[in-house]
Amino acid sequence: MTDSSCLQLVDLNPKRFSVLGRFSILRRLVAYARHLLPTLLGFPALWGSSARQSMLSRRELSVVLQSALFLLASQAAFAQTSSHYHVDAHVNVLANYNDSENTWLNGGLGRYAYRSDSQSTSGGLEANLEYRYKPNSAFQFRSFMQAQGVSHASSVRELGIVELEARYRFNVGFHHQFSVKAGQFFLPISLENTDRFWESPYTLNFSSLNSWIGEEFRPIGIDGQYRYHFEQGETVTAGLTTFGGNDSMGALLAYRGWSYGRLRTAYGDVLSLPELEPLSDTGLFSGQRDDGTKPFGRDLDNRPGYALRLGYLSDRLALSAAWVDNRGDTELHRGEYAWRTKFAVLGASWFASPQLELLAEASQGQSKMGALPGVDIDFYSAYGMASYTFEDYRVSYRYDLFGVDDRDQMDDENHDFGRSHTLALIWTAANDKYQVGGELLYLDSERDRTLEDLSVHEDQHSWSLSALFKYRL
Repeated sequence: MTDSSCLQLVDLNPKRFSVLGRFSILRRLVAYARHLLPTLLGFPALWGSSARQSMLSRRELSVVLQSALFLLASQAAFAQTSSHYHVDAHVNVLANYNDSENTWLNGGLGRYAYRSDSQSTSGGLEANLEYRYKPNSAFQFRSFMQAQGVSHASSVRELGIVELEARYRFNVGFHHQFSVKAGQFFLPISLENTDRFWESPYTLNFSSLNSWIGEEFRPIGIDGQYRYHFEQGETVTAGLTTFGGNDSMGALLAYRGWSYGRLRTAYGDVLSLPELEPLSDTGLFSGQRDDGTKPFGRDLDNRPGYALRLGYLSDRLALSAAWVDNRGDTELHRGEYAWRTKFAVLGASWFASPQLELLAEASQGQSKMGALPGVDIDFYSAYGMASYTFEDYRVSYRYDLFGVDDRDQMDDENHDFGRSHTLALIWTAANDKYQVGGELLYLDSERDRTLEDLSVHEDQHSWSLSALFKYRL
């Protein structure tokens, strides 16, 4: 890759720097990171056969730095062109060590998003870009695009759209506000993932509950919300969503079980499923597509799902409740089963002091697919967390508990049970441009799976150590 190929798609004049041009540079930075990260972390090339391929020349490294500078210059110039447009971008560099197995994103049964069969240390780069157009106080168009690269084989695409929505909001007096939006979007029900780009300000890897939501649940449809403002500043919200394109929700929980990560699956992504006996060519569910499961895409059964939610917010307390039912018909469509998945989520967050926040979320639900049904599971996940801020630091401790109970008598056992402890320390620069974090996660789990060769996989405890550097453009 040459410097001309890196920059030829964009206009280098910051005042004419387009959103697509900015994102093409983000994508090419990820491509360079494939070569750069292995050199920094000390393992072979990410997409090459020799360590020599992982080396960057000084000229190529110069292009990476120039590209980052152009992104920074264009950010300032773009913000000055119109008050109606706004662009935010984050670049995250991650490193991870864990003693689990080959990641589930590469067909393994490892609970984490990082690791290969041969390397326990992995690296990754995320480039997130949000574009907002807001011509007035009532209307807003927003898109969230993501580019990413990792140091091992992964079923996740390098480039994708995570959210794309249009919203109209209007007030009736001081107390009442109504809003309607259409597109694909995260429901505002998570108390953990509250930062831009559906990030968590508390830890590097999300809880088991929100890891799964980021992987398999993001409505594609229409959402209506009512908000009431009290005189004292509190608000109460109620929302109703009708959606499609989430029919395979539940496949990952049944076949893989729960996981930990920070994945926000893009529209059209196909995620790997473990190489299990029921999914083999001679297995009970051989009709399932060979490359995995597609969480978000064209609706399979033309049966819209729905979600209901309630929320309360004050200066110190936040409460949330939601019910989701995708209403899948459990049948096979175009190599993919439509799962019938329904679940409830409850959450609470309380500031015991200006520095100390206590929060918890819990979910319980059911998922099934196939005749009789072929797979029928109950699942649950809950976490409690304490987070304390001092000066420019935040330290957080989280305890997770999760499980899957197999209720059917048809396929292999899909039981899953685990608990984990997570400790994270994050430093944020005073100007909010830089962030550095470290995290230690200990997981003790029980899960048996029969593989294609009829051997049985059994879980054991595992450790995960993660580091993150974030730069906000």
